Amino acid sequence: MVSGFFGQAWTRPSTVQLDLPEQHTALELVDLHYHGDSFKSPPYYGYRVAWLPRARPSIALEVEFIHAKVFADTDRAGTVRGTLRGVSIDTSLPVSTIAQRLAMSHGLNLILANVVVRRSWETSPGRQRVAAAFRAGAGPTLPHAESTIFGVDREQYEAGGLAVQLAGGLEVAVGRGVRILGEYKFTWTTARIDVAGGSADIPARSHHFVGGLGYRF
Repeated sequence: MVSGFFGQAWTRPSTVQLDLPEQHTALELVDLHYHGDSFKSPPYYGYRVAWLPRARPSIALEVEFIHAKVFADTDRAGTVRGTLRGVSIDTSLPVSTIAQRLAMSHGLNLILANVVVRRSWETSPGRQRVAAAFRAGAGPTLPHAESTIFGVDREQYEAGGLAVQLAGGLEVAVGRGVRILGEYKFTWTTARIDVAGGSADIPARSHHFVGGLGYRF
């Protein structure tokens, strides 16, 4: 079975760890807020390929790719604490004073291996038209990180750490092998990205609502 989908993701506020050894700076950007711009180019999208064994079609194995975006709201004032250029601070100030940009606009890019449990219902004798699917998975991330720290830009693809997801949804058969799907996902990861002079750890706990089409061979 192959599926593709579009949707919307919301990433919960989190505390970002910013480490800049050359500048004697190690900071926590507390409760940083994010937006996803899921419908702006490039949009949120995903696709997956599943294998359903004929002997046990209620269990499936799956590979899934999710292109979700994360933009930190650096214009918002927030608590910044730690060491800034060798001086201890714990104060509220616009995050853009330090980090003008922290984003993954070409994707946080989750690559997941899932185990899926499926349950089908017959809406007429012999015809299974509705199925519920519950999936759990884990795998690496490949974020495209864009950052501006103290006015210095950096952009790159890089390995970002392990991601985990839990998800559940419905599939409705509408034709020969064709299915409409709707699904809720929760994913969590901490993307460690390189920035000018150091690194940033960005915890991303995200809610996803997606819809799309699938085809079962």
